[in-house]
Parts: sequence; C-alpha cells; structure tokens
Amino acid sequence: MNGDTEARMAENEATFRDANEQIMKRAREYEFSDPVPFLCECGEPSCREILRLTLEEYEDVRSAGTRFFLVPGHEAVVDPSATIVNRTEDYVVIEKAGTAGEVAERRDPRQKA
Repeated sequence: MNGDTEARMAENEATFRDANEQIMKRAREYEFSDPVPFLCECGEPSCREILRLTLEEYEDVRSAGTRFFLVPGHEAVVDPSATIVNRTEDYVVIEKAGTAGEVAERRDPRQKA
C-alpha cells in the first residue's frame, strides 16, 4: 500500500471518528446509558456497521489520536501501517503509524480543542 492510499484510508477513518465524536457529545448531553452505539472506524467508505462501547471504553480509545475502533473482522481492510493494540469480543482497537498516523494525528478533533 503506498502513502497516498494510506493517507486516503486514514482520512476515511478520521471522518468516521469525527462522526463518533458527535455521537459521544450527544450521548453525554442526553445522559445516554451505556453502551453507546458508534460507527465502525475501519476506513472502508461503504461500511455502515455499528458497535457498542461504554463511555469508558470510548475514552480509552480516544486517549491517542492515532487509535481507532473497528467491528471484529474489519481489521482485514486496515492498511499495513496499523497495529492491533486491543481486541475484545465486541471491538478491535488499531493504532496507525507512518503517513496514516500523521493524518490521524492532524485530523484528531481533540487536538484542536
């Protein structure tokens, strides 16, 4: 996978992360009880899978701007610059490096605050 492809995939993942940040914001506003439904952040533009995380799990993933959560099995579409850092029955957490990691950090909405 070349740098352009990695960057494009990271942009897709960051877009899903942005949407999930809005879901999290609304879940807090409405005091939504755990677990909260979020969009898979696998980077595949056609993916519409939902996974549920507790607020604590979500915040743990968001502790690093290079981390994303996926529906189990979707790690197969992840670029080679990603490393699996956590796997549960309900979700997989990946961490991006290289060009994709740089894009993920740059697009991290929590870094802009």
